Formats: sequence, C-alpha cells, structure tokens
Amino acid sequence: MKKTKKIYLLTALMTVVLAIPAQAQQKPLSLADLKAEASAAMKAQNLPGISVAVYRDGSGILAFSVGYADIEKKIPATPKLRYRLASISKPITAVAVMELAAEGKLDLDKPAQQYCAAFKGHPEVTARELLSHRSGVHHYKSPATEINTIRYASLSEAVASFTGDPLEFPAGTRFQYSSYGFTVLGCEIEGASGKSYETFVRERVIAPADMHDTAVDDAQVAAETKVTFYSLHGTKLVHAAPLDTSDRLPGGGWLSTPTDMVKFASVVMSKGLLDEKWKRIMWSEKTLPGDPMHYALGWAVGAIGDHFMAEHAGGQSGTSTSLVVIPDAHLAVAVFTNRDKADMTSVSHHIAAEILGALPKPAN
Repeated sequence: MKKTKKIYLLTALMTVVLAIPAQAQQKPLSLADLKAEASAAMKAQNLPGISVAVYRDGSGILAFSVGYADIEKKIPATPKLRYRLASISKPITAVAVMELAAEGKLDLDKPAQQYCAAFKGHPEVTARELLSHRSGVHHYKSPATEINTIRYASLSEAVASFTGDPLEFPAGTRFQYSSYGFTVLGCEIEGASGKSYETFVRERVIAPADMHDTAVDDAQVAAETKVTFYSLHGTKLVHAAPLDTSDRLPGGGWLSTPTDMVKFASVVMSKGLLDEKWKRIMWSEKTLPGDPMHYALGWAVGAIGDHFMAEHAGGQSGTSTSLVVIPDAHLAVAVFTNRDKADMTSVSHHIAAEILGALPKPAN
C-alpha cells in the first residue's frame, strides 16, 4: 500500500477526543443546523453528496441527505439509498462473533483454524487477535488486491488466497490493521454456527436490528437502490474504480444506509444483541505497539468529553463512512458519502459533540 493510502486509513480510523463542558446538556436536534453542517462539509471536501442519520433514545431517528447520489443524472441523495459500508462492516462482524462467544460456540482464545479449516499454518492466531488487528495477518499488499476484481465463491476460497502467506509478526505482539483478518473471522462464524456467514449475520444481527436496507455488495443488488460511487481526480469527480468485495465481506463487503447503521447501534446499546458483559469485552481496549487507533474488538474506542465513544470509519473505492456510538447518552451518528478518501469522521464527531451540548474542540 502506498504511504498516502496508509496515512488516509489511519486518519479515517484514528479516534479523536473532543472536550465539552461538564455541565453541558443535550440540545434539541435542529435539522437545519445539521443540514448546514453536512452541506459545508460537502462543499469543503468536493463531495457528490452526504447522507446522515442520528439516533437518540426517546427521540427516534432523524435522517437526511444533501447533494447527489448521481451527479451526471442529477439524482438527489436520499436516506434510502445504499452506500458501501467499507470497514464499518467490521463492527457488524464483531457483534456476530461475540454472539457466538456468548453462547459458548466460539472461543475467542482458541486457534482460528479450529473453526475455519481454510486458515492453515497459523495455529497461534485466535479470534481475539483477529478482532483487535493483532494477529499478524497482512492487509492489502498492492493496489490490485486493494481494488480487487476477482469474484470469490466463498469465504473459504477467499481465505485460501492468502492463508499460505507468512504472518507479518508473531500473533499478539503488535497492532497492524487487516481486513483479511476479518475474512478469517467470517469463516470462523461459518464453522462455529454451521451456517453461511451471510445467513448467520442476517438472522442474528440484521433482522433483530430491523435493517431492511442492508445487503451484501454484489451485482444482484439493484443499481437504483445504490448511490453512484465516485473518486476525486484533481478537482474533478469521476466514477470510482470497479471493486469486488467478496474477498473481504466480513470486514468491508456490506451495503447499507446511515439509518440502518444507527438502528444497529441502537440495538447494541439497548442490549438487544449483547449483554453488558460481552459489550464490555468487545469495547475494552488493549493498546499494543503500533496502535494509533485505540482499537478494541472490532471497534475503535475513545471519548467525547466524559462520554465513552465506540466508533468505526470506512474507506473504499467510491465511499467514505463513519459510525459513532455514545452508549451513556444513547446516541448514535452515521455519516456517509459516495466519494472515497473523504473525512466523514470529523463530521460525525462534530455532530455528536453538538448534540451532547457543546461545540467540538480537540483536547490535548
């Protein structure tokens, strides 16, 4: 991966701590203010469009879009159109893994190959290390693998494409971000549950969260239900490079909407998916050398003021996404754009901070 792409990935995922006054109270949502902030971000970053959803317990979901889903056809962005989730697919997979762990069907500290037969030659790697990017399984090694165009028929076939590669470092000794590690986790879910990864996630995560607009990113999803994906070349928006996400489905292969993702967050916060014990395990950080993200199990963690924050960002051909969850305030914010290499994390942080009652101000 080029150095600029590494910098972008770290910037997109790095947790930012925002200071807010201790006495601040949550303010009523102003749709006009939120739209103005999204429009300002769209103009500043030269984006086709932005879609935003905010969930607050007691206030329901507020969702809106600005700009275009397709700039050539002048199709407006709407909250119902799907975006590539990119790496915020990882929290979905993390919750599915924790569901199986809670049932005693998948031991986080047993060898991954015990559940994923296709993952050969690395008996020291566990689900806990894969979830926390401490496994040594490599990330994309070239532009050709990052912008994959090969269609894999199964997760086992995708795992087989890299299982023979050596680990980047001894498992558990340091941090290195890896979407392929989540491909192994998807394969583990299949072995532990006896169902396909997609089926298990649909039954145990998507259905309980009422996520009607979430689907696997493949050619069978109707084009009119998705935004058009763009990249920025100089100052011009052009169609993004084709991408097949079958090699990274559990870590970056879902399509969804901001509304569905705050639904997902709301069910996680309300114990509809995991009890407090397993959420605490999932959101407990263990810092190791090389970790700039304060990463836990499938989520980055940090704070806005005195509020604990679990979050994830995503970047992929034609998409940039951010999901922020503030459990003690029962607040979730999702911000998506249909352009790659954009910064949606700062937008979601600002919106969350404003709702919590103060202007966002980075702390030291």
